[in-house]
Amino acid sequence: MNRHTMGLMYWQLNDIWQAATWSSLEYDVTWKMSHYYAQQMYTPVYIVIKLTPYLASIDDQNAQLSIYLISDLTENRQSQINCSVHSFDTFDSRSSFSYDVPTNSSTVINLQTWSYKSFMQQVQCLNNKECLFRCSLISNNQQTNDLQTLFFVRPKDISLFNPNLRIVSVQQRSSTELELTINADKPALFVWVEIPEGVSGYFNRNGFHMFESQVTITLTSWTSLTNRTHKSSDFTIISLYDVTQS
Repeated sequence: MNRHTMGLMYWQLNDIWQAATWSSLEYDVTWKMSHYYAQQMYTPVYIVIKLTPYLASIDDQNAQLSIYLISDLTENRQSQINCSVHSFDTFDSRSSFSYDVPTNSSTVINLQTWSYKSFMQQVQCLNNKECLFRCSLISNNQQTNDLQTLFFVRPKDISLFNPNLRIVSVQQRSSTELELTINADKPALFVWVEIPEGVSGYFNRNGFHMFESQVTITLTSWTSLTNRTHKSSDFTIISLYDVTQS
């Protein structure tokens, strides 16, 4: 809750020379994965999914799972929180539910708290390596990119299936924008699309979790793309599955 009461700051934003550092922007101002997540941290309405204690055993009688909504808005707004539990072998959710929440300035709302053990039994997740919990925000009837995910174990301990990720379409939408369509056969974690050599910019989403068979993302370049022809093969796409296979 410190984000709401004390503020939030992270270090560092960019590099002054090329090096392996903790900055969230590359030397050429290309966004690293951490920068996409930092962008989410600073949204005025933020979802917090909390497991206490963190990485609790599924049999822990005292462990609790909670959902909070934090709002720094200066005006009233109607929001909806959509939550679901997913496994890693199918795009279909195991369970889903929603909350209609009126948000206003300086608000912290506890949407719900469960017994962790009871919750996992309710969603039929008998092993905490089998599934994860995610919530997304709809604000003023518009879907946002503000999606929060809670892993019940460390991501490296999850048994993943090959998502067979591929970019099936690259369309130029303006002189500085490309639209990429990505397909997958199985859910994929930390999907990362590498920008082609000679292009510098950022996506509207990257490093995301894919729990649908198709997503579309947009690349915005710092410079004009009108004299270039882009193909799917120009982009490299990987996920956590590829990292675990190396």
